[in-house]
Amino acid sequence: MNKFVRTLACLSVVALVSALPASAQNVSFGYQFQHLSNGDDGFNMPVGLNIDAALPVGSRLSIVGQVDWSRKSESETLAGTSVEASLSATTYGGGVRWTGRAPSVAPYIDVLFGATHFSGNGNIAGVEVLNESSTDAMFQVGGGVAVPLGGATSVIGQFDYRRIFTEDEGTNSIRFVAGIRFGFGH
Repeated sequence: MNKFVRTLACLSVVALVSALPASAQNVSFGYQFQHLSNGDDGFNMPVGLNIDAALPVGSRLSIVGQVDWSRKSESETLAGTSVEASLSATTYGGGVRWTGRAPSVAPYIDVLFGATHFSGNGNIAGVEVLNESSTDAMFQVGGGVAVPLGGATSVIGQFDYRRIFTEDEGTNSIRFVAGIRFGFGH
């Protein structure tokens, strides 16, 4: 099932990106901050990027594809020995975006399905002791606002809830994106 979800999400993103020059409604680039939690445990992934593209299918409805990446790494020295660990999360998905019209802003809501790929590694004294990865299905719902800067360029702020269907009890993600959106074909 995970291969099917991953393939479907990748095809959605590739289709959107390949159609960009001719008919894209908009493309967004931004910084992403993500908080992951699983049961009582949680941690922040403070380094991240988000890219999404939307193609109109109606006056306020668009098909959207999104790819984002987050990373967290830590290193410490314990009793004179270096200990390093890092975790990366790459998510790709496709879905729909509804965009409202209001004076001076464009609020929007996204619903996406796709997959998240986790990869982690750990080293003790420079020797790799952990190297694992997994890919799990995900569902995301969220929204934000686009504030026009001039022409077809806007500043965006977005907040999302993401459920990642990991093998155990699942993982919740809350993420914030701040960036810029470029419109085409307007």
